Amino acid sequence: MMRSTYRARPVVAAAVVALLAGCSTYKDQLLSPQQPGIIGPDQVANASAADGLRIGTLSRLKTATVGTSGTETMYTMGGLLTDEWKSGDTFSQRVETDQRTIQTSNADVQSFYSAQHSLRGAAKDAIDALTVYLPDPKANIAQMYWVMGLGEMQLSEAFCNGVPFGITKDGIPSYGNPLTNAQGFALALAHIDSGLTFATATDTFAVNTKYNLLLTRARILIDQGKFAEAANAVGTVPTSYRWYVTFSLTTADNPMWSFNTSQKRWVVGDSFDVTGLIKNALPFASAKDPRVPVTGTSVNSSLKLAFDNFTQLVSQSIWGRSDSAPIVSGVDARLYEAEAKLQTGDVAGMMTILNALRAAPQALGSTYTTPAMAPLTAPATQSDAVDLFFREKAFWQFSRGTRLGDLRRLIRQYGRTQDKVFPVGTFHKNGNPPYGADVNFPVTTNENPNPNFHGCIDRNA
Repeated sequence: MMRSTYRARPVVAAAVVALLAGCSTYKDQLLSPQQPGIIGPDQVANASAADGLRIGTLSRLKTATVGTSGTETMYTMGGLLTDEWKSGDTFSQRVETDQRTIQTSNADVQSFYSAQHSLRGAAKDAIDALTVYLPDPKANIAQMYWVMGLGEMQLSEAFCNGVPFGITKDGIPSYGNPLTNAQGFALALAHIDSGLTFATATDTFAVNTKYNLLLTRARILIDQGKFAEAANAVGTVPTSYRWYVTFSLTTADNPMWSFNTSQKRWVVGDSFDVTGLIKNALPFASAKDPRVPVTGTSVNSSLKLAFDNFTQLVSQSIWGRSDSAPIVSGVDARLYEAEAKLQTGDVAGMMTILNALRAAPQALGSTYTTPAMAPLTAPATQSDAVDLFFREKAFWQFSRGTRLGDLRRLIRQYGRTQDKVFPVGTFHKNGNPPYGADVNFPVTTNENPNPNFHGCIDRNA
């Protein structure tokens, strides 16, 4: 059980409230020396503070997984490295990510990397405190194991081989050795399985936590190439199930609305732009698919330009400013089952699952639900079936942090080369250079203090 070396101990709002509630208003106490913002170990050694750590971790979960109007994650940065989003920005960090030429000093990637480690560290703190001071309900502990495993999975899906997973105990760092992505997935799976041992009650919260664990477990098993096990893991998860993170005007905006619709720094991706065809990219912006409703076009729309006053603006219509976004969904469960069918050559079985999803309305956010769609025609070959499956998966899970892991899997598990998977051709800005060859994010320079870290082991998928 580990957490990042590089994070400050979380100061949790709920814990602070619990402490302040007992403060006297006597003058001498108000004027006595204080250490604002510092909470020592003795001050969190109680049940209320333990639950405060859990609630604080859930706040980090939103920031690290879906993001906010000021933070970027796999939902946005992962989509920018693939074909879901295009940079309409002037910031070099976003432009180089879109171009697939990411530097280790990229500040946006540094923030994304640190947030994942802070998430797993906060979850570990909460688990330790809950185990001692608030062991019941056990589903609270299960929930924190889910968060920790989710963070470790996201690091392994997004970053190069060579991510260190260190620990900090009593303020003393223990620097981790770099792990391969495969080792990172194994670590994440172990924590998910630990969570399942605590998610045994039958109340709604415990059942929902178990669904979250099972859906994340299946995703990790898919990353490991264990397709049948993944399908078995989610058999009990209803297609209608969703676990959302929420946004509001008083807390933070939905990042897909903020970066795209509001700030115009992100543009919905397409298979072509002003430079011509973008090979391998899906036509999210132009397909007129109800799972990715948009306004604007990728070319010939000079009155609708992005922040850089150059890139054609295409805006998504799935999420508004305060709309909730799912981290896990019952639709995901059916997609895992469909890929297990694909892996065995049961294309008919895969098609049955995919067409059942299309036949019924599906909620993609708190306010947007797809209409029923026409069934798909069966593909002619196994290769065509792979193309069809990953296209369907991409449209169902648009900007939900899964696309980068899927493109890496097409290389690692399906034997394709990066130039047959990731966007290639002429980049639309900076003098129109070719796209680069990055298929993941590099571990950034904020890992440099770790004496065991000497750069990525490799940048392979």
